[in-house]
Amino acid sequence: MTAFSTAGTAFNAIPAVAPDHAHPYWTFERVADALGTGPRIPRPLAGVSTDTRAIARGDVFVALIGERFDAHDFLATARDAGAAAFVVSDAAKAAGLGVPTYVVPDTLVALGQLATAWRRAWGRSVIAVAGSNGKTSTKDLLKAAFGRTLAVHATKGNLNNLIGVPLTLLSIPSDADVAIVEVGTNTPGEVAALRAMTEPDIAVLTSIGEEHLEGLGDLAGVLREESEIFRGVTLAIVPSAHPEVMEVAKARATTVLSAGLEHGSITPSAWGLDTEGRPWLDVDGVHVTLPLRGAHQAANAMLAIAAAGACGVPLEQAAAGMADMPVPSMRGAWEQLGELILINDAYNANPASMRVALDLLGRVGSGQQRVAILGSMRELGAQSAQQHREVARAALVSGADLIVGVGDFAAAFHEVAPSDPRVITTPDFDALWAILVPRLERNAIVLLKGSRGMRLERLVPTLTSWATA
Repeated sequence: MTAFSTAGTAFNAIPAVAPDHAHPYWTFERVADALGTGPRIPRPLAGVSTDTRAIARGDVFVALIGERFDAHDFLATARDAGAAAFVVSDAAKAAGLGVPTYVVPDTLVALGQLATAWRRAWGRSVIAVAGSNGKTSTKDLLKAAFGRTLAVHATKGNLNNLIGVPLTLLSIPSDADVAIVEVGTNTPGEVAALRAMTEPDIAVLTSIGEEHLEGLGDLAGVLREESEIFRGVTLAIVPSAHPEVMEVAKARATTVLSAGLEHGSITPSAWGLDTEGRPWLDVDGVHVTLPLRGAHQAANAMLAIAAAGACGVPLEQAAAGMADMPVPSMRGAWEQLGELILINDAYNANPASMRVALDLLGRVGSGQQRVAILGSMRELGAQSAQQHREVARAALVSGADLIVGVGDFAAAFHEVAPSDPRVITTPDFDALWAILVPRLERNAIVLLKGSRGMRLERLVPTLTSWATA
């Protein structure tokens, strides 16, 4: 494979603030260059901060405005914590605080401009990860695959939006070899904005599925939005299970590779799951094992293998890194609770991720009661009822012995399986345990899957106490 790389405002008083740990790049002049305005004082800055609780002495503080907060109200707190400069959109609130101030139309845009400035100054390879499902898992697989060979900086958790992405870029250490940045969206134009900010060399797209349909409309809208990640990149890596992505990527990226389990530029010679649902793959004579669970994780691993190979990482080192990677919390985590096994996939859900979770449940636990606890899928707009019905039908043929529909799934199962004895429903989470426990076997395998807003993990302490009593 081919290796890829990249190579004013006046003030009456300026506080004499020495940075605690000066960043090798940031100065007043470079902040002014990035923002196109403000003071150009020949003095270093410690870095960029958006949180008054985590300011280092000498930081430039960017006052963001959210739905429930306005950081302009905390400028005095930021000054007292050691901020050496402000970036604000409301100049009046910074007046009289004695801190050099950059006044901009939109502080969120300014945060992105600062992030891009450091990304360019750092100047090494950035891999962007987008897609409907599997972004965080694929980002973690990439981090593990590269980590034995290179110094890797990666998105923490899923900080993948217009705040999280710039914070990820701003926190790239100067000695990092590669940055892996997760890019999310819930509205048209967000991927394009984040791609422009990030300037990736390589773009990995994990999947196209029904997600955030309130904003994106339909699958065609999802494809249009997610494929913006490819525009202008040197290498696009696409999932072979989604051939429609290949055509879009060819029009936007210099080079395109497809990776997957059955077809594509890069495929395993053999693959499968062990008895607990953990994937294994044979790729170019190297046996790859994963601590994650589900066939979809094997497909995600092939995307990571393709990216690692393109960057010159030996396959043996990539395989060793992925074999030892940590399993993220509430993303298909396998938890032994007495005799009971919990598959905790309660972090989030959409129709496609529901189906892969049900597929995993159907592949494990032969001879044990299989229980699927399904909570509402959010942000599906006008298609919500239809998508819940379709996932409900998928659950009925998944091999689950007991299916619990919570929230919107209560109505869906009432429509598609009004008299199926395997199905119990409740519109209210608080009633869930009372209807579940009379039907639950001690050695069951229980899948917990729902959107973040459902917070189905609230069931775990009760389930744990019952299973271990």
